[in-house]
Order: sequence, then C-alpha cells, then structure tokens
Amino acid sequence: MAFPPVSSPIVACYEQILALSARMHEAAQGADWDTVTTLQQAYLAQVERLRGLDHDAPFSDAERMRRYQLLDRILTYDARIRDLALPQLKRLGDMLTSSRRQFELSAAYGATAGATSGATT
Repeated sequence: MAFPPVSSPIVACYEQILALSARMHEAAQGADWDTVTTLQQAYLAQVERLRGLDHDAPFSDAERMRRYQLLDRILTYDARIRDLALPQLKRLGDMLTSSRRQFELSAAYGATAGATSGATT
C-alpha cells in the first residue's frame, strides 16, 4: 500500500529506524553479529533523536497512520531479531558458564595440587 509523502521529522526518523531494523534483521539472519552491533548503535542514536523531537505538535491522519505502520514493522523486525539472537546469546552464556567453572576448578585444584606438591618436596 502506497502512502502519501509525509514530511514530518518524526515520520522521517521512524523511517530511518525501520531501515536500520531491516538491515539489522538481514545481518542477524546471516549471523553477522558484529554488523548487528554496529547497526544497533545507529539505531539507538535515531531513537534518541526521535525522543528529542516535538511530539506535542498535532498530526494529520495520514501521518498518524504512517507512524503506526512504521512502528508495527519496527516491532516485527525487533521480535525477529530477538528470535535469531536468543539462541546465540544462550550458547554464549553456556560457554561463559563452562569457562567460569573450568577456571574455578583450576583455581581450586591447582592450589591444592601446588600445596600438595610443595609439601612432598
């Protein structure tokens, strides 16, 4: 569905956020997490810019509808990105937990082994 051009800075900001969301989703689908992180910084900057805009000005019906549809699409991308990221985050969390356990075991038994070997010499 085509929309009439709406020249509001708020709508323009939502459109930029949507474009960044689409690029983040594409990067997440390719498991390119470095790119996702880089794009997320730009996304957050746009969100901050959006917060600073005048939201008290009256909106036309066309602008209100466009904002609603942009926000709906942004939230859809957000959910899809989260669905792609959660398994990766869980895997990283499991790796960190395993590494921490190995470190703790090494510290505990390494200290004991060192004390034992020192006692026998």
